Amino acid sequence: DKSRRESMMSPGTAGFPVGTSARPRLTLAAGAFCGVCACCALSCLALVSMFALQPLPDVLPSGLLKLYVVATGFSWAENLVCVLDPGRASGASLFVTDSQRGDVLRVDWVRAERARSGHYAQPILHPASADFSLMAGIAWNKRTGQLFVLANVRPSEPEPSEPEPFAIMTGLLSPGLRTRREHCVILELDAFAEPPAAAADTYTVVAHLERKCLGDGLAVHEKSGFLYVASQGDFLPRNGVVFEVDPVSGSVRPIITNAFSTDGAFIDQEAGLLYVTESLSPSHSVLVYSFAQRKVIKRIYPRGVSALDDFTLTADGHAILAADFLGSSGVGFSTGTGAMKESGRRTWTHRGRSRTELAWRLVSGVAVPTSIRRGCSPDPTSGFNEELLFITEGGGLAGLSDDRRVLAFAPPRGGFQLIAGETSAREKRSDLALAISGLSHAADGVTASRRFQTGGGDDEPAAYKYS
Repeated sequence: DKSRRESMMSPGTAGFPVGTSARPRLTLAAGAFCGVCACCALSCLALVSMFALQPLPDVLPSGLLKLYVVATGFSWAENLVCVLDPGRASGASLFVTDSQRGDVLRVDWVRAERARSGHYAQPILHPASADFSLMAGIAWNKRTGQLFVLANVRPSEPEPSEPEPFAIMTGLLSPGLRTRREHCVILELDAFAEPPAAAADTYTVVAHLERKCLGDGLAVHEKSGFLYVASQGDFLPRNGVVFEVDPVSGSVRPIITNAFSTDGAFIDQEAGLLYVTESLSPSHSVLVYSFAQRKVIKRIYPRGVSALDDFTLTADGHAILAADFLGSSGVGFSTGTGAMKESGRRTWTHRGRSRTELAWRLVSGVAVPTSIRRGCSPDPTSGFNEELLFITEGGGLAGLSDDRRVLAFAPPRGGFQLIAGETSAREKRSDLALAISGLSHAADGVTASRRFQTGGGDDEPAAYKYS
């Protein structure tokens, strides 16, 4: 949509009313103050973006996995999901959302004449992108074949009203004009629709949320068909909410409230567990919600991470593979679960309601990583086979950036247990060195301090509310 791209890249203009009454002066003062705050925020984001963007090395440091470029040209690739479609030549496709541009794009695998080789095709823009200002979480119901995505509705045409200081601050509206409040909806997409199909014919709105979407995560429970939205809540402390949505009736119900910037969401379909990251929580926690018990039953506190974004589980459900948003890397850590019981519940490898362990790094050199997902094709020769993992890059500014990528990597031959084992061994050697150092200082009357570990005790904090 070339005209939309050009309009997005053109700087907006707004004239300010001039008057001598107190109200216009107050409005201008509030707008100027808030404008300075907005500029400071953009400057911080620009610094994070520049420092996080690192060149992809040809030879990665020892212990890290090699990255391969799947697609590029994104401004802020927010989330992705692999969709299996045996009826198509590619067999499977990767769907990626670009939150800055409000786009959903599809990447196909094109086979060469030799069946065991191929390449990734150029991304195809989904027609529904024309009607929305932001696209965030995306999820595929493997059982029904439905594809869902979170999106913000574009503001309606402006109507005359009183000046709004916030609107003037952001430069989104001309003074004296107001639009309908932007809000988040859940769409069911006609997954493989392509231009020149009309946008309105390629999606159905299945539910409305009471707030705007940011980088919110989306997961689908295949057995019930319910959707679960991890809403960040404007990044405000204790304003995160996880919603349960019935896509048939459109009903929305909060199941977790008073959380800290809930972001990523993923479901262990076999065990009936919903995992949710609190991306800006000081403890970097992951909440584990049980559908059977209808409450959060455990919390995971990985150490050595900066800000956990969207993630996936390993095929056996024993580990989380997550994008470390501020760490420019992909990390992994154990869920603390074991084998499945006959009752359909997983065993736990530790007691208590919280778990703390050191995360292990998988990949590095990723610009503001936002999500990790697994491939879905059982065909080992496909570019989207089940062994591959995909990671997205974000951090672009105002839709003007076009250098963010979708990257792929494969687990080591020894599996992720190999990396986890090496990380654990390094930590033990470090602890041993600290202990020896502590013994040497003890002779001088100096007591060695133990390593600080982020995380709470076995009791749930009263701040969390579950329903």
